[in-house]
Amino acid sequence: MARPALQTTEHRPTPSGVATPINTLVDRIRAEYIEQPGLRLTEAQASRLWRLDDVTTRHALAALTGDDFLSRSADGRYARPSSR
Repeated sequence: MARPALQTTEHRPTPSGVATPINTLVDRIRAEYIEQPGLRLTEAQASRLWRLDDVTTRHALAALTGDDFLSRSADGRYARPSSR
């Protein structure tokens, strides 16, 4: 069964009160990494898994690495720091 694409149209209030779809998307990707310990994906694999365009994938992964939730290994895979 094919996985549904992650929807970027869902909105959630931010501290400033403005809803942004990227925050919802980042939260959903964060949940996938928590749900699947040891998940290690390249940017291309993440795009395919979540059916996202390259730019959206790059922004979401950058947000997660910026929060120190994910880190990027030398081989370009994104993983939780404890999973490396």
